[in-house]
This record gives sequence, structure tokens and C-alpha cells, in this order.
Amino acid sequence: MADLRKLGARSVPVVSRGTDFIYAQDLNQVAKFVELDEAVQPTLSPDVLVERLKRILDIAISCVQQIPHDKLQDQLPGRPRSLLSLANHIFEISAGLIKVTRGADFKGDVATATPDIDKTVAELTVYQRELLADLDTWWTQTDDRECKDKITTYYGEQTLHSLLERCTWHTAQHVRQVMMLLDGLDIAPTLSLNAEDLADLPLPEKVWD
Repeated sequence: MADLRKLGARSVPVVSRGTDFIYAQDLNQVAKFVELDEAVQPTLSPDVLVERLKRILDIAISCVQQIPHDKLQDQLPGRPRSLLSLANHIFEISAGLIKVTRGADFKGDVATATPDIDKTVAELTVYQRELLADLDTWWTQTDDRECKDKITTYYGEQTLHSLLERCTWHTAQHVRQVMMLLDGLDIAPTLSLNAEDLADLPLPEKVWD
């Protein structure tokens, strides 16, 4: 049987069968669509995911700060996006999560995690600290410690736990990409993701999926 968690982590827009199809974002919907009696739930608890995300954000800003200034506008491999835009996207993922904890739906700009204007590396450094503070405030004050609250997304109703997992692995995947780009510039990251940071997250096998 295919690993549905890893299937969902890849860039697979739809699952089709004959003329029928569904968006492959909710893995439980995918399982039902292909007639599998399988419920897919996050492996890691919310408290572990929060701590994991915070560490990944620390590694992210460290890596972004090491990108040479003259390389920030370089385009990514096979993608119409600069390194600076990728860096901004990384932090907008967590910004979107914070918006959801404050009542926003996971749709539109929140889901795409794309700012109107890219922040500079200096601005991203301040932004990262603000996001960590916001995560701490939410997690300290929330009564929903199991993240069972239901949220509205563009791919159906989900639990906050599932979205927290999604934002964590999504962030980690892009940090893996920044690390690979630094390696291509012969720059060793001061902070790096390790196997423990990535354990039990439904990540793609490849850095560029």
C-alpha cells in the first residue's frame, strides 16, 4: 500500500479515477476516494510540532542570513522565484498559521503564503522573532492543547493539528532547499536540519519535488 502521508507531501494537485477526481490535499479524502479503509492522522503531537516548528524557523533565519547579498535575486532551479522570495515564503507559512489560530480560514493569501512585497533579510530577521513570539503566545494561551478545533481550508474542513503538521513539514522542506542552495555556493550552514528535526514529518524524499 502506498504511504499516503508522503503522497500528500509531494506536489500532487489531484487524484483521478476515470473521469472523477479530487484535490489531493486531504489524505483522508484521498483514502476514501480510492476506497481504502485508512485514517491518516499526524504522527507527532501538537506540542512536539510547535517546538519542532520553532527550531526549524531558527535554522531558517540562520540559513537565510548566510545567502550572499548578490545571490538573493537569483532564480531557483526550474522555478520563477528568487532566493529572497523563497525566504519570504518560508516565514509567511508560519504567519498564515498564526492567522488561522486567530480565526482566519486557510484559503487565498493565507494558504499561498506569499507577501505583497518581499522583506529584506534584515526585515525577515525581525519578522522571525515576531513569529516565534506569536507562536509562544498562542501556544501558552490556547485551551485547545490537542488542536482539535476545526478550520476551513480550500481542500475541506481540517483539524488545527493537521494544519500545524502541514505548516511544519512545509517549512522544513523549503529550509532543505535553502540548505542545498547554500551548499551549491560552497557555504556550510551555521545551523542545519538533522534527522531528528525531520523525523515523523511527511516530507518528500527529494529536496526539489
